Amino acid sequence: SYMLDDEVTSKAGFFQKIHYQTDLRWNTKRALKSASAVTTVSRYLAEIIKQDLHYDKEIKVIYNGVDLKKFFPGDRHQGDIKVLFAGNPRRLKGAGLLPKIAGKLAGSNIKIYFTHGLRNMQGLTETENLISAGKVEYSKMPELYRSMDILLFPTVREGFGLVVAEAMACGLPVVSTNCSAIPELIDEGKGGYLCPVDDFDGMAEKLKILATSRELRNRMGKYNREKAERMFALETMVRSYQELYVSVL
Repeated sequence: SYMLDDEVTSKAGFFQKIHYQTDLRWNTKRALKSASAVTTVSRYLAEIIKQDLHYDKEIKVIYNGVDLKKFFPGDRHQGDIKVLFAGNPRRLKGAGLLPKIAGKLAGSNIKIYFTHGLRNMQGLTETENLISAGKVEYSKMPELYRSMDILLFPTVREGFGLVVAEAMACGLPVVSTNCSAIPELIDEGKGGYLCPVDDFDGMAEKLKILATSRELRNRMGKYNREKAERMFALETMVRSYQELYVSVL
């Protein structure tokens, strides 16, 4: 993950800023200068590196891969619409918006489930429609995705968005933010909806739209699965790195 651009450093603490702006920046520039090849996991990161560090050589974009044999669609359940927020409940992941979004959905049949990741609940309080899924082992994540109807990912910044790619592979439509690398994964109106950062009203409205139409959820989920197969397969990532290493050697 690239940590040197203004978007990250402006939110860092005092000592983090010193680290980012001195030794980390110097060492990163030195590594780029001596590298035979440079890769990133998204076009977004490639552009940041080119602009921020004035790097004018080729950067090879190789998307992260998902094991499509483990992450695959399941049969959709009946009943309440279950929305998943997966990952550490941090500010950069947009976790602080969850209570606001849940508040906008009060009285509906939409329930938001959130995982703890490696951190605790970070102040999130369970309500009638904001429910903890606990700390979920990675091996159990495919099953969790398949038990849900929609992925909610209100991230502020994402170098790639592995959670989004995994949900896509499991056939889920996605409501996320129109920022950083997310538009490279989610095609607006085809695989889900992209809202401005911090737009909890818009995200709640998009969840309501998806909740009212099983056909729409299935269509978007199918689109996402097919895109994951084309672009985010684990085998594709491995083959791309193998070809790069051979070309360098």
